[in-house]
Amino acid sequence: MGTISQLTRRPAAVAAAATALVLAGGAAASAYWATSGSGSGLQTAGQLQVLSTQALAQPAAGQQPISPGGSADAAVRVANPNPYAVQLYRVSSAGAATADAAHPQCVATGITFQDPAAPLTPTVTVPANGSLTVVLPGAIAMSLASDPGCQGASFRIPLTLEVRK
Repeated sequence: MGTISQLTRRPAAVAAAATALVLAGGAAASAYWATSGSGSGLQTAGQLQVLSTQALAQPAAGQQPISPGGSADAAVRVANPNPYAVQLYRVSSAGAATADAAHPQCVATGITFQDPAAPLTPTVTVPANGSLTVVLPGAIAMSLASDPGCQGASFRIPLTLEVRK
């Protein structure tokens, strides 16, 4: 057996060697995780073609055409010229409704479009290179302030559509 001094030095040497290995491994791990680099990339996004829309006031089954103080369903026809289907996410009013040319005395139409909650539920998918008519229940209202000359008129209702691929 060795002396006390030798026995004390051996564990100290083993501990020092173990500590050196741990520190060396930690430095290597630190170098691995702390590496940095640079580069560049380029991605070109395809351009979404504008969808066209037409909104019509449509009485619900068993209802009369819209009249002052009443409401009607909106039948929104959406045409998608894109080569991929899109989800119709939001439909909102884009301005004042106007009466058809046959009703020039209909200046104050009183027609408003009630924006449905987004996202539309159930989900509405417009097919690629296709069209679809979406019925939005009770989305069109006519106020009591409508001109009497609006009787029997058709109304153009500008809308903004939000779609997602």
